[in-house]
Amino acid sequence: MDKHPKGSSKVSGEVKRELLGAARRLLSNVGREGATMRAICSEAKVGPPTLYYYYGDLNGLHRAAIDETYQEVAKAYQIGTEQRGALQGVREGWETFMLFAKREPNMCRVVMRQIIDGEPPSLVASTLQKVAEDLSQIDGRGFMNLSATDTAQLLWMSALGSICFALGNADSERTAFLQRSMMDMTIDALIDHQDIGI
Repeated sequence: MDKHPKGSSKVSGEVKRELLGAARRLLSNVGREGATMRAICSEAKVGPPTLYYYYGDLNGLHRAAIDETYQEVAKAYQIGTEQRGALQGVREGWETFMLFAKREPNMCRVVMRQIIDGEPPSLVASTLQKVAEDLSQIDGRGFMNLSATDTAQLLWMSALGSICFALGNADSERTAFLQRSMMDMTIDALIDHQDIGI
């Protein structure tokens, strides 16, 4: 029986979370093609009107699931930055993104498709802006080869390249080594971090 979208906020919140959880599971397990409205509603035990009520349409639910997935990368950057500065945040965010590609390749492909289609997760822009702001403190001390904004963009481009490489290669140990090497070389090329002890 369909759970009616109206009612107490607790029940309403639970139904919304169930839809989001079902979408994330299906996107991760079978990709966008398998995460249909019928499959999501069946798993969440609701009807299509409930999905429309909370997320507007299937694409809105998919985007919400993608946004929630990307929050892990943004959070890893934030925690690393708070603990040891912007470069550590970059490393933590990068490694979390790479781990995500290894752990959930189908969902990662969905995220990458959104990025390629010009509709990245909603937190990407604000995360890149935050990275640029954090790196500007290093830039102000003369240790960066490009502007903080350009550096943040190049780090993002390198991470996306590493993700694409990982999704197309089965040798996970070798891939992980190459991803770390790409991260290190990118940071070394952009920032004279040895001089600042980072």
